Amino acid sequence: MPSLSYFGALLAVGTLLAGPIAAQDRSFVRNVAVRGGGTAIEIEIHTSGAAGFPNTEAITAPDRIVVDFPGALPASELHALNVNRGPLKSIRSGLFFDDPPITRIVLDLREPQPYQILPIPNGFLVRLGPASAATNVASAPPPAAPTMGGGHLTAVSKISVQPAVGHAATVPSAVSVAPPVPPQPPAPPKPAVNVTFQNGLLRIRTEGGTLAEVLFEVQRQTNAEIAIPAGAEQEQVVADLGPAPARDVLGSLLNGSGYNFIFVDGEQGRGLEKVILTRRQTSF
Repeated sequence: MPSLSYFGALLAVGTLLAGPIAAQDRSFVRNVAVRGGGTAIEIEIHTSGAAGFPNTEAITAPDRIVVDFPGALPASELHALNVNRGPLKSIRSGLFFDDPPITRIVLDLREPQPYQILPIPNGFLVRLGPASAATNVASAPPPAAPTMGGGHLTAVSKISVQPAVGHAATVPSAVSVAPPVPPQPPAPPKPAVNVTFQNGLLRIRTEGGTLAEVLFEVQRQTNAEIAIPAGAEQEQVVADLGPAPARDVLGSLLNGSGYNFIFVDGEQGRGLEKVILTRRQTSF
């Protein structure tokens, strides 16, 4: 009996020591702050722990921007904000999924907005509006073709000939003209992404389109809520899948990818409602 009591005491001490370590390893979304006004609005999302780069997507009807933090929990001080500043109406936040945890921040908008998301100390910054563009230089119209009546001449800019007595004036007949600059070839078309959804059957055809483009088209066709993960805009896909139920086609598309995925069906057989994607942890 004494040995069992001693073992139980050791187990209790081990649990107490492991508890704070596990808590320290957790990631949290702490709070949200809004800066600026008008068309220059910035939203600071403060995090702690090992919170990674969030997944984002823009959704219409109603217009909103969704920012998901896989593996992070909402802190007790995280709460909704009624903003009403420029295009930003309000900010909602909370635990979107509990296992694995996903904390979601939703920016409710008055109208669609371009946006950027940038890392900052202890969090991330969402900047609404177009990115700061470099100075645009308007291309000048091509020069008119040279004419003898007043156009630009190269090699001979002015000719002055004094006729000799009893002889007619002569003018050089050859004029050196710079050859026209050939037009630039048009940019190659973007890889086609063809997604159809008819009678509950999904088909995906793409020859080099990105995973982000494919998922966006699936979201648009099926009305399923899909948080497009960061980095998906750089992953090219070649596929010809379906027609088949959406779960089967998306499962074939995502199998072998770098993402874990969970499909959530709607109530009363309404089909696919959500697709939750989280990046797989690489083991060393």
